[in-house]
Amino acid sequence: MTINDHQQLIEHNERLIEKVARLEREVDSLRTQHAESQVLLEGMSASLQASTIEEIYQSIFATLNIQASFDAAFLLTPDVPGTLIVAAASTHQSVHQKLSVDPLLKSVLTGSAKAIIDIQLLKPTWLNTLDATGYHSALLASFSYKSSVCLLIMLSESKGAYLRQDARAINRITGLVEQTLAQVENRFIELEAQQLRIESERVQNNLVQQEKMASLGQLSAGIAHEINNPISFIGSNLQLMQQQVADMFKVQESLKEHPDPKALSVLNNLTEQYQCDFLQDEFSELFADCNLGVERVSHIVKSLKAYCQNNDSNWHLSDVCEGIGLTLKILENQIKNTCRIVEEHTETPQSYCINNELNQVYLNLLVNAVQSITENGEILIRSYCQEQKIVIEIHDNGIGIAHSQLDRIFDPFYTTKDVGKGTGLGLSISQAIVKKHLGEITVSSTVNQGTLFKIVLPILASPPP
Repeated sequence: MTINDHQQLIEHNERLIEKVARLEREVDSLRTQHAESQVLLEGMSASLQASTIEEIYQSIFATLNIQASFDAAFLLTPDVPGTLIVAAASTHQSVHQKLSVDPLLKSVLTGSAKAIIDIQLLKPTWLNTLDATGYHSALLASFSYKSSVCLLIMLSESKGAYLRQDARAINRITGLVEQTLAQVENRFIELEAQQLRIESERVQNNLVQQEKMASLGQLSAGIAHEINNPISFIGSNLQLMQQQVADMFKVQESLKEHPDPKALSVLNNLTEQYQCDFLQDEFSELFADCNLGVERVSHIVKSLKAYCQNNDSNWHLSDVCEGIGLTLKILENQIKNTCRIVEEHTETPQSYCINNELNQVYLNLLVNAVQSITENGEILIRSYCQEQKIVIEIHDNGIGIAHSQLDRIFDPFYTTKDVGKGTGLGLSISQAIVKKHLGEITVSSTVNQGTLFKIVLPILASPPP
């Protein structure tokens, strides 16, 4: 082999080695892109399983973090011309903040992704807006969504620096982000439609329930009126009968005092036969029990009529706590076999209020308290003045409410009760009524120890505007 042949062979081998190296780089690049695509597809799948828009955004951030590690990330969408608004943030900070589009952001929105080693040197004003002055390395990329150009900002302190390959990688990723968001939009539309259907059904059921309650209120008022009439004459007749029986026993005693021997013998025999001496004591107890029963029924009927007919929605200067006793009387049957009521009331000044609405609050809270108690419970009801405000506390020793649920119990339609046992509207309505009175309602609870609801109402010298 000549030197020329040997040289040609070396050059040929070098070209082969270069081709192999290039093929290996392309294979590595393809493997990297395949891995990126696989991660992004898995992220897209996870996003489509999310049930809220917040979960969807966080799923996207989690996927991006695998490809381009960051300490904080922001997704911005167009707002008024020349500004962007933060639609989501990985750290939940600065959401809904507005950024002015400076030359740096504009170059990304109209061009390709940028990797910036130290963003602090550029001193962009939007770092302060994002509360992100502690980060140095930045990676910015744009993508299209709903015919608009959106922006991704990723910041890092721990990474050291983003490089050009990170910018190239994010350019590849944004294409799949666009597809993910397009799929997410369809998913979110489905979720919104589903939620609207559920809420529509709940509202419809609530309207039906309200109609039932309104009819029940009218029916109860009518029944109370109908019951009140017979109770009145039963009570009158009992009093008359009690007097007549007493007169009969007086006649008996009188005959004993002026006896005819033959008549006395007959009287004594009859007295013994019919146990008149026993009946005299028995009649006294029976009449006392009957009068007590009539008095109790009459009191319940009066309370029921007052509760059902108290539909005045005007503001009046009155005692805001007077409805507590009335409500307890309405709930007496539910309470008596379940728990003990302890009341501690101090005198409170009169204040402008709508009594029937506050009665609804007391009813909702007391029903919840009774339902939370399993056996041998106690409900403490207190009212007092504090710092020129009226405070009403309802404290039960029932099953309590989990800490994770406390933040949501005032949300409409949210309930911790079993299906069919609550609409989830009682506490939200109560909160709205208290706010209408310029007050505040708070709750504290410990599982298996009990729950305390506190209502704080200002003393109003005139109706709120």
